Amino acid sequence: MADASTHTRKRDLILAGERRVAAMVSARVIEKPKLAVWMILIPVFFVFYFWQLSRYSDGRKTFSAKFMMTRQRTLDEVLRSIEAGVDTNIPAVVQVADIPDEIRKDYRGWVALLADHYRDLIQAHGNSYAALVRSAYKSRTNYLLFLNRLNQVERDFDAALKPHIAHTADDVSGIIKRMEDSTSAIRRQIAEEIFQ
Repeated sequence: MADASTHTRKRDLILAGERRVAAMVSARVIEKPKLAVWMILIPVFFVFYFWQLSRYSDGRKTFSAKFMMTRQRTLDEVLRSIEAGVDTNIPAVVQVADIPDEIRKDYRGWVALLADHYRDLIQAHGNSYAALVRSAYKSRTNYLLFLNRLNQVERDFDAALKPHIAHTADDVSGIIKRMEDSTSAIRRQIAEEIFQ
């Protein structure tokens, strides 16, 4: 049986892998302001560009933090449960989420799938995120099947959440679609890298 420091190290590898996905998704979802050559010639526009660039950077950081919130909570609970030798307390993770009660069932499904995945990775052998994934899933096909399931569970949760978001339907639908498509494509790209 592995010790707590080994579990913590693996948790850190998993977190780094998830943060990589979050950063890549945020880069695709949040549009970076473009600098036109003429902006350099007019100081007020140049300053405005840097202000927009700062907002873009802050927006990506905020997006990544929100993207990671459930993943971090779930991973921390999985680590705690492994070290305590008990089942993962999925209801505890679900309870702290600031979401409408009507969608907690969908959220619970997502958290449970993440928890199973994280438990498999923490219990796998390896010194890198890629090695943990290869050890846990054995083949690209198995990992892609898991990713397809994860993408579907996340789409189901997003669909349940959409009516509760206070923006226009077109804005929300467009952003969620871009986020889902980006996440799916990035995960597939990373899977190809891991099992090349």
